[in-house]
Amino acid sequence: MGLLDHRRTWHYEVSAPPEACIRAFESAFKGSGGLIAKAKWTIRTNATSATATYQGRRGLGAIAGILSQTAAQEGDTAIGSKVSFTIDKSAGGRTFASMFLASSGRSGIAGLLGSTSDARFIRPYMQAVADEMLKLDMNARINAS
Repeated sequence: MGLLDHRRTWHYEVSAPPEACIRAFESAFKGSGGLIAKAKWTIRTNATSATATYQGRRGLGAIAGILSQTAAQEGDTAIGSKVSFTIDKSAGGRTFASMFLASSGRSGIAGLLGSTSDARFIRPYMQAVADEMLKLDMNARINAS
């Protein structure tokens, strides 16, 4: 996943039922996020969509935020950012879904330049969705626009 890939809309075509795709999204956001880029999320799901809401850093990332006022401000600004996942269509045993960063916090000079606060804590979870889709269907089609 590239530096700005969290700002794209991700599209999935998977040989799996919609419920399995929703569970895969949920599983990705309940996962670890990596060694340092760990985050807390609240997840809401229904039959055709899911939303993960960023609740802040955890683990080593939280400790770094305590040590730096700038990092703490960046982390606080990002709280409430939302990643949305929607089942677009299901037909012929295939599910078509999309995921995007529906809302995000921005702060400081980086925010003025269009940078998303705590993107480095959000991106690993978005990447994990692709990994979970590939677990459902190793031939899943995944692309971004």
